[in-house]
Amino acid sequence: MRLMVVDDEPIILNGIIRMIEKAHTPFIEIVGAADGIDAMNKLATFQPDLILTDIHMPEMDGLTLIKEIQSLNLCSRFVILTGYGDFAYARQALRYQVIDYLLKPINKDELINVLFRIGRTIQEEQKQIIDHDLLLLKEHILFNTQLEDLPVKPEQLQTLLPDPYTTIIVFQANESVPILTADRLAGTETPLARIFQITYIVQSRFLRQTIMIANSVHCPTDEDLQLACDELFDTERKQGSGYCIGVSIKKNESAHLRDLYIEAMAAMLFNRYFSSNRFNCYQPESENIHHHFEHLVQYMECSIDKQFNREQIEKDVQSILPHFPGNTECNNKLREQFLICIGVYLQSVGLTPETIWGEHAATKLFVSNNTLPAYIQISEIIAQLIQYTRSTDHNQPNLLTIDKIVAFVEQNYKQDLSLDAVADHVQMHPNYISMLFRKEMGLTFLHYLHTFRLTKAKQIMQENPEWPINTIAELVGYENPRHFFKVFKKFENITPGQYRLESSSF
Repeated sequence: MRLMVVDDEPIILNGIIRMIEKAHTPFIEIVGAADGIDAMNKLATFQPDLILTDIHMPEMDGLTLIKEIQSLNLCSRFVILTGYGDFAYARQALRYQVIDYLLKPINKDELINVLFRIGRTIQEEQKQIIDHDLLLLKEHILFNTQLEDLPVKPEQLQTLLPDPYTTIIVFQANESVPILTADRLAGTETPLARIFQITYIVQSRFLRQTIMIANSVHCPTDEDLQLACDELFDTERKQGSGYCIGVSIKKNESAHLRDLYIEAMAAMLFNRYFSSNRFNCYQPESENIHHHFEHLVQYMECSIDKQFNREQIEKDVQSILPHFPGNTECNNKLREQFLICIGVYLQSVGLTPETIWGEHAATKLFVSNNTLPAYIQISEIIAQLIQYTRSTDHNQPNLLTIDKIVAFVEQNYKQDLSLDAVADHVQMHPNYISMLFRKEMGLTFLHYLHTFRLTKAKQIMQENPEWPINTIAELVGYENPRHFFKVFKKFENITPGQYRLESSSF
């Protein structure tokens, strides 16, 4: 954590900093400022979690400094240093939501206790923020909600994944075994946690997947990952026989997490259908498979929507095959890449090849038939897939489904809602719900949820102008006021406080 100490007396300033450094508080990075002007200059490059400031300083006193910092949203936590005769200032500081004040001369024990107490509060808030951001990333990674539709900024990703290498590992559970628990993967002593500096776990009950988002300073080798996964499942006891594992290629692009997920899915499906191994890292020759996958998804959605017949599909397939690695002279490699994309597509909509073609048919499906050209084989597979999708399409009219979801949101918007929770209520796959909202309402489910909550928040602010913003945030479903602030600013282009001031002027 970061701390800024502001005091115009050099001896006191340096003494406080040394006192804090020796006490080993949670504040590791400490910057000193000689006065308010110096503090504002240093805040251009240093963003502290807490500011400890004197009140009496030349040119800019401590309270003016706090007011200026709050107006620029550079820091939200302050402790002031005051003399015995400054209680009037201390009372005024309470209006600026200052956390605490310390009397000069500074008592070491009192100072350290305050810093540890505030440090614990910050850690709890940071955990809440991380948990919230992970829910948003889950929507992006698993259900392809675009980052632009989520209140997630690039700097938040940088905070979550600060090290150069980011890897996604997919643990797929068969129907015969339970989903891999987060507890089994969590903790600093687990095999994979010993490889990576930072690990996060998200799960999908619908997909029967546990996904690890891992971040590390050094690029882990395939051998390290293989050994860690073997140790995790204790292969000698056959504890991992019901799981299949896929690992993305190691990249230094944390902003492309959805692509890494597609890579990990491809590796997992390669294990399932083309390899006898349970574990596999993403194959370098399959690079850019996420682009091939997007071409396939676009075609599948278009063909289902326009009810293409088999002759049209066979004609179209010849034009989409160049998007995949390999060529007609290398049927096996081309079919392998195509069928992996088919598997990823089915997984993304809650299906498997076995669901459509049966267990034995699925095995045959992934075995090359060299007597037929690849485009004919692939055309047949797509035609059967489209036929299945049409025959099992949801019976409920789209608008009826939307009405059920909207009613559920209206009744439960104060709770921690997600696509998974809504899917569980209406018994539909999260991806189908997401697609339905985009198609029928022109926006994503999360966009609708935030819009609904903000409408409620603005109504409460207008009807109760004296209510604290924190209280309003909780009333409309935002446990952490910081999340509410970020979402409000993203969708309304002003802060909640600015909105309240503007609405009160009419």
